Amino acid sequence: MMKRRYIFIPLVSLLIVSLAGGIYFKAAEASSYGQSAKLYQRLRVQLSYLSRRFRGNYSIVIRDLRRPSLEVVHNDNELFPAASLIKLPILAVSMNAVREGKVKLNDVIVIRRGDIAGGSGLLKRLRLPISITFKKLLYLMITESDNTAANKVIDILGYDYINGVFKGLGLNKTALVRPMMDFSQRKKGFDNFTTTYEIASLLEKIYSFNLIDKKSSMFMLALLKRQTMKDRIPRYLPYGVIVAHKTGLERGVVHDAGIIFSGRGDFIICVLTKDVRNYGKAKKFIAYISYAVYKLYRQSS
Repeated sequence: MMKRRYIFIPLVSLLIVSLAGGIYFKAAEASSYGQSAKLYQRLRVQLSYLSRRFRGNYSIVIRDLRRPSLEVVHNDNELFPAASLIKLPILAVSMNAVREGKVKLNDVIVIRRGDIAGGSGLLKRLRLPISITFKKLLYLMITESDNTAANKVIDILGYDYINGVFKGLGLNKTALVRPMMDFSQRKKGFDNFTTTYEIASLLEKIYSFNLIDKKSSMFMLALLKRQTMKDRIPRYLPYGVIVAHKTGLERGVVHDAGIIFSGRGDFIICVLTKDVRNYGKAKKFIAYISYAVYKLYRQSS
C-alpha cells in the first residue's frame, strides 16, 4: 500500500491575515453554529494564505453539507471555461432524459472511428467499431473523463435539449456550445462555461438525492465516487477517504469539484482555475485546499 506523504500547511493567525484575494466567509445566523462557524473562519484564513501563492485566476466554494449556509467562497459566480467539468451537468441532463424516456440506460450505441475525440478516454484505445450501452457511455464519461463518450452523449441528446435542461436544473450560467476537444471553436470564442456556485449546487442536490430523483442521484453519486483522476482533490488525503468528484483540464484551465466524506462531516469543495501556466502547481493548489479543509474537519469535535 502506498504511503501518503505528510503535507504541511501553515496555520496563520487570524490577527495578521486579511481577506486576501477576496475569499470570504458566509453564514446565515453564524453565531448559532458555534464551533462550525469558527471552523469556517479558520478555513477562510488558510485559503487566503494559500491563494497568495497561486498564479492565475481561481474560484472557490467550500460548503458544509450539514449546514449548507456555512461556506467559504471566492468568485463563485464568475464564469470559467468548463473543460471536462461540463460532463457533470451533462450527466445530470442524461439522467433527466432517461426519466423522460428520451433514452434508456440499456440502449445500445455504436462507436465508430469517426466518433473518436482526442484527449482523455478509454474508447479511443479499443478496437472499433464497438457497441456499448448508454449507461456505459455515462460511466466512461465520468470515471475516465472519456471525451469520445461525452461527445457521443451530446450527439444523442442534442445541444438544445442539454442547454434547455440546464436551465430547468437551475444552471442558468452553465452553457454547452461545442464538443469536447474542439479547439478550433474555442479559438473563435465559442466555449463551454460554468461557475463554482452552480456546480456546488448541483453536487449538493446529488448528495441530498434531490437531483432528478433519488434513484438518479444515487447513480450519479456512485459514478463520481469511481473517478480515476486522483491528482487534485484526493491527492493528499489519507488512504480510504471517499471522494465523489469530477475533474477538468484544458489549455490554461485546471478544475476539480466534488464531495469529501470526512467521517467528521461531509463537505463540498469546488475549485476552478484559469489563465494557468503551470498545470502541476494548479493541481497542487487544489490538493492543498482539499487537505486543509479535510484536516480542519478531522480536528473538530
